[in-house]
Amino acid sequence: MRLGAFTDKGRAREINEDNFFVSEPNEASGARFCIIADGMGGHNAGEVASKMAIDEMRESIRQLYRAGMSDSQIIEVLKESMWKANAAIYYRAFENKLCAGMGTTAIVCFVNDRNAYIAHVGDSRAYLIRDKTISQITTDHSVVEELINSGTITREEAVSHPQRHVITRALGADKDIDIDIYVHKYISNDIILICTDGLTNMLNDSEIFEIIDRNQDLQCAVEELVLMANNKGGLDNITAVAIGL
Repeated sequence: MRLGAFTDKGRAREINEDNFFVSEPNEASGARFCIIADGMGGHNAGEVASKMAIDEMRESIRQLYRAGMSDSQIIEVLKESMWKANAAIYYRAFENKLCAGMGTTAIVCFVNDRNAYIAHVGDSRAYLIRDKTISQITTDHSVVEELINSGTITREEAVSHPQRHVITRALGADKDIDIDIYVHKYISNDIILICTDGLTNMLNDSEIFEIIDRNQDLQCAVEELVLMANNKGGLDNITAVAIGL
């Protein structure tokens, strides 16, 4: 399995409220997982929320996952990790005035010898690169995505829509959270990219594909993705993790 991971605060933000984690292979099964989170909230609370999400999810998956688990059991592990992270962030925001209103997107990609399992909340994305094409795996939990689905606006209009940054789901926003799950049976040479909207708001899908396609080294690929997003303005924190299968 090839991996590349990189984050940067971008050109417009003073701090990086994105966080990510890449696990080592499980000793018994070789399975690995990657998490990214894009925090939001005043007084640097977004940084707190994204770090809490990473920490809670990482520890939950480590404690709950066992080699030999079925697909449904792995899905439950990922859901449980997000539920725990959601509760931790929600109650921290409730108890600490400086953290009031904080939340975070979260996306985890867990890979074993059969499948890639993706759990997702918010507008951070997962992409599949296969056979010289790129396709978005996840669906954004955002106002503009709902407007597109209802036929109110086009995808082209969404790029400049005034509510393009408003998300409809986030860890920590409510006591309960709905989690989207995707199970992807991969084939050799597939690449999965997970990234925050600091990347996808700066680069379109074709630009993302071109950069990954010309870089055999996935660490070089994600670093170039971040560089190009910064060259186009770097209006937000930028995080990208690429997994070569």
